[in-house]
Amino acid sequence: MSAMKIGTTSRQALIGALMAGAAMIASPAAARPLPLSRTVTIDWTAHGIPHVRAGSFRGLGYGYGYAVASLDICGIADTVMTFSGKRARYLGAESADMVRMLGRRPIANDREDLVRRLLVDDDAVRAMRAGLSSDLRDLVDGYARGINRYVAGTGVDRLPTACRGNVPTVTGDDILRRVAGMATLLGSGLFLHDIYDAAPPGAGAADAPIVGAQPSMGEHLQAGSNAYAFGRAMTGQGGLLLGNPHFFWDGPDRFIEAHLTIPGRYDVMGASLLGMPLINIGFNRTLAWSHTVSTDKRGAVYVLVLDPRDPTRYMIDGRSIAMTRRHVTIPVRRADGSLGEESHDFWLTRFGPVVASAAMPWTRTRAFALRDANLGNARLLEQWLQIGQSGNVAALRHSLTKTLGLPWVNTIAADSRGRVLYADMSVAPNLTAAELDRCAMSVKLPLDRYVATLDGSRSTCDWPGDARAPQAGILPGEQRPALLRDDYVENSNGSYWLANPRQPLEGYSPIIGPERSALNFRTRQGHLQVADRSELSPIGREQLETLLHADRSIQADLVVGALVAACAADPHAILGGGEKISLDEACGVLSRWDRRFDPTSRGAHLFALFVAYARRPGTEDLAENTALWKVPFDPARPLDTPRDFNTADPTVLTALGRAVKTLQDAQIPLDARLGDVQFVTRNGVRLPLSGGATFSAISATLRKGIGFTDPLNPSNSYIQVVSLGQGAPVADAVLASSQSSDPASPFYSDQTRIYSEKGWVRLPFTSAAIRKARRGPRVVLETR
Repeated sequence: MSAMKIGTTSRQALIGALMAGAAMIASPAAARPLPLSRTVTIDWTAHGIPHVRAGSFRGLGYGYGYAVASLDICGIADTVMTFSGKRARYLGAESADMVRMLGRRPIANDREDLVRRLLVDDDAVRAMRAGLSSDLRDLVDGYARGINRYVAGTGVDRLPTACRGNVPTVTGDDILRRVAGMATLLGSGLFLHDIYDAAPPGAGAADAPIVGAQPSMGEHLQAGSNAYAFGRAMTGQGGLLLGNPHFFWDGPDRFIEAHLTIPGRYDVMGASLLGMPLINIGFNRTLAWSHTVSTDKRGAVYVLVLDPRDPTRYMIDGRSIAMTRRHVTIPVRRADGSLGEESHDFWLTRFGPVVASAAMPWTRTRAFALRDANLGNARLLEQWLQIGQSGNVAALRHSLTKTLGLPWVNTIAADSRGRVLYADMSVAPNLTAAELDRCAMSVKLPLDRYVATLDGSRSTCDWPGDARAPQAGILPGEQRPALLRDDYVENSNGSYWLANPRQPLEGYSPIIGPERSALNFRTRQGHLQVADRSELSPIGREQLETLLHADRSIQADLVVGALVAACAADPHAILGGGEKISLDEACGVLSRWDRRFDPTSRGAHLFALFVAYARRPGTEDLAENTALWKVPFDPARPLDTPRDFNTADPTVLTALGRAVKTLQDAQIPLDARLGDVQFVTRNGVRLPLSGGATFSAISATLRKGIGFTDPLNPSNSYIQVVSLGQGAPVADAVLASSQSSDPASPFYSDQTRIYSEKGWVRLPFTSAAIRKARRGPRVVLETR
């Protein structure tokens, strides 16, 4: 098909053309084709996947920005407003954003804007820009210009009604703020409320006790993922990769699929988070990779001893140091539509901002300050560029070790030579086990899964520098775990310790994660699924796809038999307040359950709720609750222990009773088929969802009288299975959330339906495959 060039394209015409199989293009007419250095081409293939080809990084960013905006301009607007601190400017102060981790707590727009403007101010953006190569500066600025080009060519009155009038003009600095927001997602991004709420105590204020970590709705829900990489010893040929990140289906932290090419310099297909101008998870011709959230602590909360004469001064080594008061002002749209301003004072220490909550009260004698290791990480874009340019896992390992730009993820990769890599090369404080022991505070604070709690009264508890690290105070890559093998590596958000059971990684700082400790059940299941087929034929792409969608639950296999026996022997539970709950029906449902999370399975949702109530707070499953196992964890038998579920523990039947009551109160049948009560609705059509408290994860919101549905916490999102060898990569993928958040888009639910049906999309990578799969004429954009 020939390229099409027109002056202005309406959004309705674009959608209509795409639905009819023809892509529209916004570009002035030209007498003859322009050189690649001055143009960007976009080939659209099935399901709204853009293949962007340019001669420069400025052009690549321009084309990708344009493509993403054409798919989801409201999502881009939301992303820019959120990370640039402009939500109150466009949406008003009082409406709330959903904090996208650990229970999705809402925060008022004005408060979030103020905190984000504090954390990433203009000086921080200038420093980020100065640290970029000229290519990456061009990429970022081009991406912003491409978004603006789409908006200008479409016209504000033709944008979706959901965001019409609320689409900011985007700058390269806005994209840099988005990048910084990604870096700090699992650090200061989790403390937005606490940063805003920190204020000095009034005169005569009483010294409040530290009340400890407070459980919250969804506390156990963590960003997570599964990833496998199989080498030639198990495939019989080249590498094979499964990437299964569990992330969001809506908001700024959802994935968009794309293929980005600069001939000879960058040729990568996969997915990136909305607003990120490079591929985050994907593949090139000879390498495929994925990421999983790693177990490192991303910073520290320092417990400050205050000067008794002034609660805005803190003591270090017996010396009194004044906090710095920072006054931040933001624009706010008033109820009448006019613009005003709002200001707030924040308090800063040498560690970072003061934070306060019920568990971290700022009193006359004590306060708390947050240091986020990723606030100084300006290397993200350079790192993902290098990943996409790596030709094999050895080169990838070298890049990860030296650049150390990944903020909070492991990397799992396979190459065409049949070698595989596991590496936790991410950003964490440079603290040894001895330093952590010496400086750790005994108080348990919220989110201690993500940050250490340290003594702020001694300078020796600061993070020492290391000349090998690219950033002051972080652990250098040479002291971080990595593993190259020919058989396989796996990670499902467990520690680096057991990426492969045949070669444990040991002797690293506990700031990275635990060693010789119980595996979460997704990690254990991941390894056992490999062991189950160790004597079978070589594993291939089809077998890996089937494995993901099998919806087996090892956790259920280990628990349900004993649980059913216990509730049959004593079919009732006593809840708080003395309420007695019958367990008769629950026992029967679980005894008949097939122990899978398939849409046809009856009782899966009941078991998932039982796990939520029986687990230890702050964990995702039952593995870490030592009281629930007769045979404790044995590091010599990590795939076989803990085992023998201990139903004598009194919390077991109580947890089942709570699960029963929750479903009864929500008017959800205990014996419902999973697909009837776990689903999303798209344009009036219910799409059942498999997965749950198992390897394949779905974490939906329970709504009374409806079921488990939107909004989804971290769940199966962009899934890819890529096989590599001597020829072109072969990749099957599915973006469970689909490409667009706009109900009027043809790409709003098409892949969601495919995911619901356990299907896959073959991704065209080579020029010939793209030409064959192209829907409509080629898009051509002039870049100058």
